[in-house]
Amino acid sequence: MAELPTAIIGDSLVPGEAYLAETVVLRAHAGTQPDLFLRWNAIPLVAEGIDVVVHLHGFSQEGGKMPLSEKVPRSGLDLSARRRPTLALLPRGNWIRHYYYDFPALLSGGIDVLIAHALEQLRCATGLRRLGIDRLILSAHSGGVMPAVDILSEAKQSPDELYLFDGLYGRDPRLGDPMQGLELIDHWLVERLACEPGRAGTLRIVYVERQTGPFSREVASLVTRRLAATAPVADLARRYRVERSGVPHGYIAWRCLPELLADPAVEFDWSRV
Repeated sequence: MAELPTAIIGDSLVPGEAYLAETVVLRAHAGTQPDLFLRWNAIPLVAEGIDVVVHLHGFSQEGGKMPLSEKVPRSGLDLSARRRPTLALLPRGNWIRHYYYDFPALLSGGIDVLIAHALEQLRCATGLRRLGIDRLILSAHSGGVMPAVDILSEAKQSPDELYLFDGLYGRDPRLGDPMQGLELIDHWLVERLACEPGRAGTLRIVYVERQTGPFSREVASLVTRRLAATAPVADLARRYRVERSGVPHGYIAWRCLPELLADPAVEFDWSRV
């Protein structure tokens, strides 16, 4: 097990990042090494729980030769404005063909194995053996979004926050219902809203109409109906919402995720790029 480059100053772990290779749970994924990127903000040494963010990337023009470093800048995994101690994960997907990627290793509970592996790396490097998971945040962009939807019904720990960026393309109609997956979002949404306000959750979907409009608008209608049937809670409609993007497809996660990690109810100022 490679040791993470960590440093401690005073009573806190210093923010840092690292690339890892040959991650066991990701070995079935075709592509280049390294296959996992980790980033963390300041973590108090007395902390017993941290938040975990997992982001699933989209396509790459580099195909199977894509270096994971290509996806880091536009992933939006910027923890500089986040106050809660957090570990962010960016796993490399599985190259299918051309520029397409998916994430089969993270289905059927694989995401739980990945998170446990990353957390153990951090524990071993820091000696913070009591460190566990508090909140789980699942984020995805483009081709990573539909795999994220599939993960919802199979992960042992359900995400507290779900951020989907212009990737609700729907299924191939030749293979079945193009809206398959809507029921997974609905089930997760019902469970999440039932936890309000004791354990606040979030669903933020940002889309471009000509790319992912139909499915995204169906989710918007679903959210409207579920919120109408839920007791009023402060910021609820701001934390559960579907909206059109004010930036092009490739920049949505880069533009939105840092602000969401700082404030899930943030109102995007699309005039500021």
